[in-house]
Amino acid sequence: MTEDPLYAGLSSVARQEATRFADRNLRVRRSAVVHAVRMIPWVAGLTLPSPACGQGWSGPGAGELHPVPDAVNCGHCLSSAEARAAAATGDGTSQPPLPFR
Repeated sequence: MTEDPLYAGLSSVARQEATRFADRNLRVRRSAVVHAVRMIPWVAGLTLPSPACGQGWSGPGAGELHPVPDAVNCGHCLSSAEARAAAATGDGTSQPPLPFR
């Protein structure tokens, strides 16, 4: 039995996006606000990276989100235990730690 080509394509996109955001936080477009990342449901049981605080954005989609090594400075992410838990911690060399207030 062969894999459905549509699912294979969607799965490839989901893997690529997850890889882009591994050990990174997230910036929407050119915003100065840096969010923690959490994976959210997408289609067919697949997930995509999103701002952990639930911040929405408009535009063509995943191309609007950019992985960054910067520390989280989003007030909502910093005040949410769930978002803080989702923040990339890295190995200390490529990812600054999330500051707790």
